[in-house]
Amino acid sequence: MPPPERPSDPPGALAADPVVVVLTGGASRRMGSHKPLLEVAGRPLVARVLDAAGDWPALVVGPTQGVPDGIRAVLEPVPGGGPVAGLAAAVAALPAEAPGAPDVLVVLAADLPFVTHEHVTSLVAALAGPPSTYAAGPLPETADLAVTVTADGRTNWLCAAWRLPALWARLEQVGDAYGTSMRRLCADVPTVLVDDPDEVALDVDTPADLDRARDRARDRACDRSHGRVDGPADSGR
Repeated sequence: MPPPERPSDPPGALAADPVVVVLTGGASRRMGSHKPLLEVAGRPLVARVLDAAGDWPALVVGPTQGVPDGIRAVLEPVPGGGPVAGLAAAVAALPAEAPGAPDVLVVLAADLPFVTHEHVTSLVAALAGPPSTYAAGPLPETADLAVTVTADGRTNWLCAAWRLPALWARLEQVGDAYGTSMRRLCADVPTVLVDDPDEVALDVDTPADLDRARDRARDRACDRSHGRVDGPADSGR
């Protein structure tokens, strides 16, 4: 599946709010059922992730089970192509002209039950600073990609913010997005790493992960009821 043709940037375009793209595709093989529909604290995972958009526009790419009413959704031309194919479908669906054309796209997997708008905002803000890593030459002044790094040092490519022109360029370079890995898409992109000390980007891949997430949500609800929570809440807002 070739990437969509890149629109030209209109002169004098006004910056719009970042758009938050939530990817709901994937086979969920390790979970055994459609992950975005699974509930934590009584709400589907995908609904909790969408909370992290706050007042910014949101776009779901993939199946819409569990997606709240009023959220725009699109499907990949060929389902099952992986997250890069989902991103290609997302950027093809975005407006190409001001005032609706965003400068920044945030990508979130639909299995991040504790991701917050504050963390999403920190990813977008990090794009204003210099990259942490860039192997293709001297460090540019600003990053094109901000990626969450978990407390155990893992890079979460599906909790990240992109400058949209850079994402367009990478999609054009990789060609057929179907089956392309996120690691390949992100290779040689000026990237800033954003720490996640509160583990809000904890993902849910297995039944054991789901049990831990439910326990964490229940514990945090109990702590809040006793006034003991100072950090992020258990939902995206």
